This record gives sequence, structure tokens and C-alpha cells, in this order.
Amino acid sequence: MSRKRPPHGQKQAQQKELTDAAAIKTGLVVVSYGAKQDVEDENGNVIRCSSRRKFGAVVCGDQVTWQPTHDNEGIIAEVLPRSTLLARPDDIGRDKPIAANISRIIIVCTVKALVNESYHLHHNLIDRYIVAAESLNITPIIVLNKYDLLSSSELNKLNQDMQIYQHIGYELIYTSTKQARGLEQLTQQLQDQTSVFVGESGVGKSSIIRSLLSDHEIRVGEVSASSGKGKHTTTSTNLYHLSSGGNLIDSPGVREFGLSKIEPAMLACNFIEFRPYTSQCKFNNCIHKSEPQCAVKQAVKNGEINQRRYDNYLAILASLREQINFFQ
Repeated sequence: MSRKRPPHGQKQAQQKELTDAAAIKTGLVVVSYGAKQDVEDENGNVIRCSSRRKFGAVVCGDQVTWQPTHDNEGIIAEVLPRSTLLARPDDIGRDKPIAANISRIIIVCTVKALVNESYHLHHNLIDRYIVAAESLNITPIIVLNKYDLLSSSELNKLNQDMQIYQHIGYELIYTSTKQARGLEQLTQQLQDQTSVFVGESGVGKSSIIRSLLSDHEIRVGEVSASSGKGKHTTTSTNLYHLSSGGNLIDSPGVREFGLSKIEPAMLACNFIEFRPYTSQCKFNNCIHKSEPQCAVKQAVKNGEINQRRYDNYLAILASLREQINFFQ
């Protein structure tokens, strides 16, 4: 008895499905332009791909499957599950994704020496970055760049001032690209990780990345004489490979991120030194501001929690509440 053959059109459709399935490849997004992405395949080749709207934003660090099309281009078939997603709020409060599958956030900051032999460091911004990293379960690393511009007395004061971060368990690295200091220590922290550099404009993020990736051409922005803020040097987000292992993601214009999704009541959980005390407060819903018998406030009074960190906690708490009221 002969087996019934499928209709010719059905057979062609089945053959096309098999061909399409065989053509699906995996890759890593290394450059994101918005609607277009450069995807690196398993052999290190980079293919310009388009993505469908149903995926939402496809960003650097995304692992994807893609299919080749004509002219050595491709189309993204699927965005694979992400371990982490870094985002910042847009002008109307919606999260705008920046990078995916990040395991290290490198917080780059610098000090500004003043005339009266003192310096200024944006501690509140550092703590905001740390809170965002903790909320995403990403390890933050603090990099103090351009420390060579400080006098000996300023550097000694800075060392004492920043000991609080080391005391509570954060990695603190001093770098100078001009003197090539601290870069080896930073490279060790980046090895076999996917890292993103964040910080205000002009702190030297691109200079550090260029020093770490000497075989890549990365432009360094000039610093505006009027504002002191660096000019953005890129219009896309880029992922670079470290020769020692690991990836760096460089994203232009990132100043703050991630805090829009943090509930005020959960903020204290992202201050790691608060954690041993939060369960000892009288009220389960204590936000450690004005409540009686608050163990966190008592720890601040006893010197067990740094006063400046607590003050920054209150400032961030206030900003989260203002943000909620603004967008309601």
C-alpha cells in the first residue's frame, strides 16, 4: 500500500520551515542603534540586524537568536531571557532600557579640587548608583578617577572620607589614566564579567575604557570650559571585549538609572549596612525617618551606621516620593 504524499504546497512549506530552523543562529548584541543592532555570532563575525517591535528594546548585552537575510544582514528572531536589565527613566517616567546581562556596575567619579584646599565629591550620586546596583543584584565597584590632581593633604582627607565604602564591603579603586595607575586592579575586577561604566559626564569614563582597550578606537570627549561637563562622544551603546576576559559596555549620557522602580518602603534594603537593623525596628513598615524606636536611627546615633550615608538615604527617599507624586 503506497503512502499518501503531502500536497506540493504543504511539502514546500515544510521544507521552508526546516530551512528556516537550520538558519537560526545565536549571537550577542554588541552595538545598539535603536531599531538596528550589530550582532556578533559564535565565530566573532558582526552582522547588522533588525528587530521586531514585539521584542521592545533590544540592547547591548542581549543574547539573541537571529536569521540571516539578504546582503549579509539579519533579523532577530528571539531575545533570550535576561539575568539583569539596566534602565533609566525617560522624560515621562517610563524605563528606557540601556544594557542587559550586566554583572558589574563601575561607578566612575572624580573629585573637584577647590581653592581653599578642600575638594568636592558627589557622594549622593555615588549612593544613588549603589542603590540602583543593589536593587538589580549587580555588584557595584567605585572608581575614583583623576586622583593625581589632588594635593597630598586632599588625598589623605579623601582616603579617610571614602573608607566607609570599604568598611561596608565595596571595592574602591583609585585610577589615573595619565599615570596609568589603578588600571591593573580594575582589570582584575572586570575579568570574566560584563560591566557597564556609569557616572557624570567629564569624569573620564571613555579615557579609562580607551586605556583598557588599547586596540579599539574610542574617542574621548572634550570638557566644556563653561560647564565643566564632558561632551558626549558617541550616539550608540557599544560592547567591547577585554583581552583579559570579560566585556565592557559604554553607554553615552547615563547619569542615573533604575531608581524609578524602587518603592520607598524597599529603599533601606539597598543600603547594605542597614540590613542587620531593619528587622529590629518596632514597626514592620518603618521607613527609618521619624518613627519611634527605629533601630536604624539608633544605629546612626551609636555610630554604627555612617551619618552621611543615612543623610543620603533620606535624600533619596524624598526624591522617590516626589517622583511618585509627579507621575501620579
